[in-house]
Amino acid sequence: MKLTSRFAAAFLALGLAVGLTGRAALAGDADAFLGTWALNAAKSTLPQAGGQMGVTITVTDAGGGKYKSVTEASVAGQSYTVEITFAIDGKDYVPVVTPAPPGGTPSMSQSYERVSAKSYKSAAKMNGQVLATSTSEVSADGKVMTVKTTAAGGGDALNTLVFDKK
Repeated sequence: MKLTSRFAAAFLALGLAVGLTGRAALAGDADAFLGTWALNAAKSTLPQAGGQMGVTITVTDAGGGKYKSVTEASVAGQSYTVEITFAIDGKDYVPVVTPAPPGGTPSMSQSYERVSAKSYKSAAKMNGQVLATSTSEVSADGKVMTVKTTAAGGGDALNTLVFDKK
């Protein structure tokens, strides 16, 4: 399935970063993903959605075994806020995007699975079909988070986003 809209491409770029950030926080090292993370564009391979991209992610404990991630981002000159509350349980969760996507935009969702205490894997889906997967990992010192995204079915990385903890 191809990304058919500018919004869908932006969601993929933003959503995977948002989703991957919170997932591993439920693992044994509960504090690894919590906090505020800023994109380090100089160390990242940015998505082909076009233009400059700035991302700040905040991950907090939302209680009940779930975590909430909030991202403020600008992709190709368009600003978005994406919020998602989820558990690391393999189920699909739907993010809330502001401004709302244009009518007719395909349904987007994400699911999350734990890999280790400092890493997790998420899948971005359009109308239930996996478009891409991402693996998020926090460095041993807890200061850097790397999010690698690949297209469904594997292959070369679509992008690698590097975030510095604030």
